[in-house]
Parts: sequence; structure tokens; C-alpha cells
Amino acid sequence: MIRVQELTKSYGAHAVLRGVTLEVARGELAVVIGASGSGKSTFLRCLNGLERLDGGAIEIAGTTLVPGLAPEEEERRANALRQEVGMVFQQFHLFPHMSALANIVEAPVHVAGVSPAEARERALHLLERFGLAAKARSRPDQLSGGEQQRVAIARALAMQPTVMLFDEPTSALDPRRAGEILRILDALADDGLTMVVVTHSMGFARKAADRVHVFHEGRVIESGPPEEVLVNPREAATRELLELG
Repeated sequence: MIRVQELTKSYGAHAVLRGVTLEVARGELAVVIGASGSGKSTFLRCLNGLERLDGGAIEIAGTTLVPGLAPEEEERRANALRQEVGMVFQQFHLFPHMSALANIVEAPVHVAGVSPAEARERALHLLERFGLAAKARSRPDQLSGGEQQRVAIARALAMQPTVMLFDEPTSALDPRRAGEILRILDALADDGLTMVVVTHSMGFARKAADRVHVFHEGRVIESGPPEEVLVNPREAATRELLELG
């Protein structure tokens, strides 16, 4: 489903990604871990077409991004990729003036061309699934952090993506609310949704990940099943990260 080959990305003289290569199979939950500044968030933004590649290639669901494309072709491919990829950010980025229901309905109607009736039905189903049916008319400032994050996840899922990206989905939440979000990710994994999750929660990585990828200074230094990477890591940087965690 996802194939990344020798991905590089720099900001000025600062190289953030230095030749990242990894694959994520269809239906796999891939967890990305690493110290702050190791390139994890930039990697996700490249996967979603939010950052231009400096080198290498990204292929997701049949769409390939490479550097040097003509602007029109680059935009066409980026738009095609975004139709397949949903992303949930660290900060929830909900529209503050809209209800939870309206936040979820907005993109399917105005981006994907779904009828308002179908988009509303889809949104109500997701709110019910995530225990938010009673909050459909609430604005973000009337919701807890955990409720806002669940609305953000529902908003991304309403576009029916084939791949979901999560950037530290529990970083702004207390342990109880974080546990609620991790249970949702568990359930989505059971549904067979392909996911890439950047997280500091090693407990979630051990329990839910199919594969763990360790980022260090812009490179993937170690990949494998959690029972290998998190229990018997090969690299000193991975061992240090796990000790700090």
C-alpha cells in the first residue's frame, strides 16, 4: 500500500530526512517512533503531499510522488494521493465555528462531492461509533480534548481513505483520554485499515503494531515486529530511546 524509497527532505541547509526507505503492507498498522527532531512528523507530511520531496519517491495506492514534476502534474498527483490518505494532526484543527457534525460533513460534500444527505448519514454513524452521538451539535470549545480528537478522527474517516496517518494522536491528552484514542486505533486496526502512527506510547506500539520503524537523525535505523524492535533492539539509539520512554 505504501512504498517509500530513499526519501530526502531539507529546509535550507538542514537535512530532516536523509534517505528514508520503508514499506507498509495493505491492512498493516505501522508505528513510527523516534526522538524529537528525528523527522517523524515531516515524514508524515511528505506521505500526505503536504511537503515537497527533495529526493526519492513515495508510492501510495498506485499514485507516485517524485521531485521534478511539472507543477500541474505535481498538483494532480498530490490531489489524487490526498483522496486516498487521511491525516490526523497533533492539534485537532477543527473549524471552531462549526458543530462536530458540520466539521465531519464539510469535506465529503465540498471536496469529494458526496451528497449532503449521504455525508450527514456517514457523519452520524461515525459519531455514534465513537460515542459522540450526543455531541453532534456541540462546537469544539464545548468538547473535551479527547472528544475533539475523536471528532478529528471521524472527520478524516468520513472521506473513506485507504490509508490513515496519525501524528502523535494522544500527545495533547491526559492518560485516560489517551487510552480512549488508542482503543479507537486498535478497533480501526481490527477493521483492516492501513495506518501509520507516530507515537511515544510504547505500550500501544507493543500491543497494536504489526511493524515498528525507528527514526534517528532523519533515517530509519531499525524496522521489524514489535517483539523484536522493542524487546531486543539491535541499535544503540533504539535502546536509548526505549530507556528514556
